[in-house]
Amino acid sequence: MARVKNTMKLVRKSIGHINSHYDMCADNIDDIMAASRDFYDLICNGFRFGYMQGMKAARAEMKKDGALNG
Repeated sequence: MARVKNTMKLVRKSIGHINSHYDMCADNIDDIMAASRDFYDLICNGFRFGYMQGMKAARAEMKKDGALNG
């Protein structure tokens, strides 16, 4: 996998462009913070949450376009 070099540029670019159905809300952040042992765990859990939300968004888009059956 390619390394992202401009991490914060990518983060800033996403602001206002994430479908609200798949964005992170304050309750999600609170849940992730409460379940995380330390700062490293917090970042990893946040990433995993975002990844899974992205997967849901991708599946919904594929289903809308007829690429998925079911």
